[in-house]
Amino acid sequence: MGRFAVVAVLFLALAGAAVAASPLPKKPPNSDTAECGIGAVHSRALWFRAADGVVLAAAEYGKGTRGVVLAPESGGSHCGWIPFARVLAARGYHVLAYDLRERGQSPTLTRNQFIRYDADVIGAAQKLHELGASKVVVAGASLGGASVLAAGPELDKLATGIVDFSGEPSLANADVAVPKITLPILVVGSKYDSYAPASTSHWLMAHVGSADKQLLLEPGSAHGWDIVQVTPYAAKARATVLKWLARHTN
Repeated sequence: MGRFAVVAVLFLALAGAAVAASPLPKKPPNSDTAECGIGAVHSRALWFRAADGVVLAAAEYGKGTRGVVLAPESGGSHCGWIPFARVLAARGYHVLAYDLRERGQSPTLTRNQFIRYDADVIGAAQKLHELGASKVVVAGASLGGASVLAAGPELDKLATGIVDFSGEPSLANADVAVPKITLPILVVGSKYDSYAPASTSHWLMAHVGSADKQLLLEPGSAHGWDIVQVTPYAAKARATVLKWLARHTN
């Protein structure tokens, strides 16, 4: 059994998921053109399993050995990541952007399945390895950022780093996991974000267990994926993130 399969099996046991995994749907998810209303997007729609067996929808961009997982904001769909996913793919990254469990195109859960957003992150990282990536950075925005933080202690064998865009530690039990994170981490936030203000970013920097940690705190009040996509300082923020990614995937 490979090391990634071992991680998934161990996490399944920890989650206490006793429900037999349902088969993956035969028909793939809608393309980004149909689901997100955005044309000319070069991606491949697919299904994969979270670490506890839950079926999730995703879109794959680019190819190669340098991978980036993109976990979405609380709306749950990967659609909001498309502009940044395009940038990453153009820079040679292999990207997997997914829909949170029971959100977007991901199927409805049974009553016996758990809301474990950290399991979604672990499954996405494992899937990206299966698709050919050998070095994977796991990133998320808002609830996705909290999900990435919550999964952090379980990612040592699956990821080379974590990027948190405005993840609120109070979500997904992330605050409990933060001190146990040892992977390199980039914390991205905005000074006056009403959900994750400067104090949140500083709390993360003070409490995360990582020795390699960096803070990018931008002015204004942008939240999550907006920081690298739609703000006046988005280009500068993207440049910082891309430089950090290159350093942690080469």
